[in-house]
Amino acid sequence: MAVSEGQLNGARDYRARIDIWYSGVQDWGGNRSRFDWRVELIDAASWGSWTNATCEVWASIGGVGYYGTFTIPSNTAGQNRVVLTGSTWIGHDAQGYRPGFASDAYIKVPHSNIGEGGSGQAWVDAPRIPKPPTAPRNLRVENKTPISAGVRYDGPADWRGSTSQGYTAEWYEINGSNNPLVWRDQNSRGYTDPQGGAVAGAPQLKPGTTYHVYVYARSNVGNSPATSIALTTDAGGRVRVNGQWRNATPWIKVNGAWRRVRPYVKQAGTFRTVR
Repeated sequence: MAVSEGQLNGARDYRARIDIWYSGVQDWGGNRSRFDWRVELIDAASWGSWTNATCEVWASIGGVGYYGTFTIPSNTAGQNRVVLTGSTWIGHDAQGYRPGFASDAYIKVPHSNIGEGGSGQAWVDAPRIPKPPTAPRNLRVENKTPISAGVRYDGPADWRGSTSQGYTAEWYEINGSNNPLVWRDQNSRGYTDPQGGAVAGAPQLKPGTTYHVYVYARSNVGNSPATSIALTTDAGGRVRVNGQWRNATPWIKVNGAWRRVRPYVKQAGTFRTVR
């Protein structure tokens, strides 16, 4: 709880006290927390003959204004009293933290010389509102073959107060037209690899074909931005061009149309794909 007090001076002295506390309620979607507060008139014993008169009170909580009136019955003239209460939603910053906010109160009684106010900063603790994590980092290609490849990556630098719920890796085939999604790996944990189709639901990749792999982290409040990497599977053969070896993909003409083919070799009685 934060407390702000101001001395009110006039023909008689009294003080306005503002109590502010975190209510325990947050609006994650609105990035804000609710704070409850009250304005109290204290040191009121000297009020004497001002009983039963209508007094005014103003408060500003984090820039939100409030107004009310109150009276002091003669039989309670010497007692402190709460004269205004309310609840105010205070926003958090972009990282989910809540900065301090200003508050002040002003009380006016029906007397020509009285009408002062008190003000202060409220530094009330409220939990951080979690945000989606930052993107996974340091993607690199491993275990590349003509029909498979793997991508290893590091987790987000900052989960931003959220709770990890795993990773998703999406594999897109880049074929110059519709670039289809060929695999969504929901069980990725730092490494994603279709293993030539051996992983349940994963495809066998095509030789000499480019794929874009997008990886994002999942959390209890949403997904991170995606980080991507491009890779090209090894072709079924290689050809030397200008002094450098490059992937070569064999094609065959079938019914007037050229189609990609994959070379095989028989090993121990079983045909296997080769470069």
